[in-house]
Amino acid sequence: MAMLFPKSMQHATPKSQLQDLTLKGFGGGLNAVDDDLSMEPRYAVTLKNFRRTPSGGQQIRYGSNWFADVAGIVTGTVLDVTYFNGRLIIVMTSGQIATVTDTGVVAAGWNSAIAASLPGAPAGWGSIFVAVSFVAFKDTLVIHNGIDKPISISSTFVFTYLQDLATGSNVNVPIGKYGAVASNYHCIAGIGATTSTTIYISAVGTSGVFPGDPMPNDSISIDVGAYAPQGAVAIRGLAGYRNFLIVFFQGQSLLVTLGNYDATTGAHKPQFPDTLPKFGLLGHRCIAPVEHDLIFTGLDGYSDGKRNLFSGLVTSDHVSDRIEPLYRFITGNLTDTQQQNSCFLVHDPLWHDTILFNPSGRHFVHTGSENLHYSAWSEYNFSTNWTCACTTSLGRVFYAFGTRIFQHGNPVFSGENYYADRMNDRDVNWSVSTNFITGQLVRDTVGNKTYKCLLNHTSGGTSIAADIANNSMLWALYNGIPITIEMELPWLSGRDPIKTKQLRFLSVGTIGTAEFTVEVYVDNMYKDVNGTVLFGPALSIDLIGNSTKGAGFDDGPFGGGRRSNDPRLQGFPVKFKLLKIRVVGMAIKPLQIINMSFLFSRGKYKR
Repeated sequence: MAMLFPKSMQHATPKSQLQDLTLKGFGGGLNAVDDDLSMEPRYAVTLKNFRRTPSGGQQIRYGSNWFADVAGIVTGTVLDVTYFNGRLIIVMTSGQIATVTDTGVVAAGWNSAIAASLPGAPAGWGSIFVAVSFVAFKDTLVIHNGIDKPISISSTFVFTYLQDLATGSNVNVPIGKYGAVASNYHCIAGIGATTSTTIYISAVGTSGVFPGDPMPNDSISIDVGAYAPQGAVAIRGLAGYRNFLIVFFQGQSLLVTLGNYDATTGAHKPQFPDTLPKFGLLGHRCIAPVEHDLIFTGLDGYSDGKRNLFSGLVTSDHVSDRIEPLYRFITGNLTDTQQQNSCFLVHDPLWHDTILFNPSGRHFVHTGSENLHYSAWSEYNFSTNWTCACTTSLGRVFYAFGTRIFQHGNPVFSGENYYADRMNDRDVNWSVSTNFITGQLVRDTVGNKTYKCLLNHTSGGTSIAADIANNSMLWALYNGIPITIEMELPWLSGRDPIKTKQLRFLSVGTIGTAEFTVEVYVDNMYKDVNGTVLFGPALSIDLIGNSTKGAGFDDGPFGGGRRSNDPRLQGFPVKFKLLKIRVVGMAIKPLQIINMSFLFSRGKYKR
């Protein structure tokens, strides 16, 4: 066959000049140690309301759902909460206590009237204390507040004052802030300013027998301050771990072994085998048992206590090294009162998250599993300043503020995967001829939905549906508070940071249906050395999770967005030498970010 053109003019189809780059494995989590010019791309400069998945992706945290309200049953606001024998135990600032069953049924457990019905008609708790501690001893729960005699709750939820069962008297029971059980002894500390380093240890096998009670009685009190090598001002918390009692101070911890007796006198002689310098405690609520370990947080960091297999003692390591500067900045700026009373730690075993709440609102989250060999940090920012939290025996997590109890979402139990904060919350129930004010959350008990009042008005008709039919501008369906997300990656330069690159296309591998925005910053045009934002993004694009049905353009919760991993590719033209990616949004649906892929071409050294 004759050729029309010479061989020199015959060319094969030219190869594409575009090159691809895929970022995956964002499992390093938050990194506050390295600067964002030298940081590995698997870490994040900012990571808010994301958590690491076992496979190395980043997933938006779960939200919360309304569970119960104790208003009308007890007075005051919620001070602290724990879980005991199938119920939440809610301690109020008024000194009253409520119980909430697994189905949300609320009942009064302790108040002045219940106390007066006891033998001798004692008074109830006062309302001047600021914190409590919970001690589970055999089949009872003991609550200390540092001001009043401790309360004992039986497994059948009979409330009474802790006492020596043989005499029925509580005259010798210490009034302390902190309590713990170790080696079958009930230990109490935080007993007044003059005995701030003294521990009372009950008679073996009892919770209410202390020095001064009739024999048999091997209880003792001991001042442990002299056993702390760096000196000790006051005990900040107690914990029982394995066969040890751990006594926490602000800058160190002290190991105590109980159950040792003098061969001659038979007196109980605790031993002090070791101390843990630089492993202190913020406050007694900053202790959480996690699997085989004991997690506690102090000014020096987030610590993981383990039993040493060779010595049998407890060793501890700081596992917060990756966020140490930020951690020290936040905790170091808290007052001593805030550290002791407002910081608290809760472990979510269903998601392997351990969350340190603090008054700054920037809550540190450690996500990890030793068996699956992963560990990462992030920040949670909630729409509400929770005052306390607890974990149930099945692993559910509950939060509280005011008089309301909310359940944190989880991936285990059906229907409990909440994707917004404070879902189904309510201020009042709807009723006829009632004055509602703008912003009020009103519960429709017939349709089991919550609406937000948009205009001050007096309700009419026989239902909220009639209200809406008369004027649709009065109400808006309330779906919870969106979760604000932010993930900022370090600067990316590629193999040739001096050459100019032209980004052409973007694709984000995701699971879920939430909307989000991808922002791109170029060539250090973002923040100054003090972190002040000087420049907006060079380019941004609104995307929606790839699990949305259909292809291309889909309607999202806020008006639509391109599917993040559309096979037709997303045009994303921007010129750069250095590139920074930032993912932001307000989500009320699930989202997991798996990877990010880019198609780009390389140019010359000059722009």
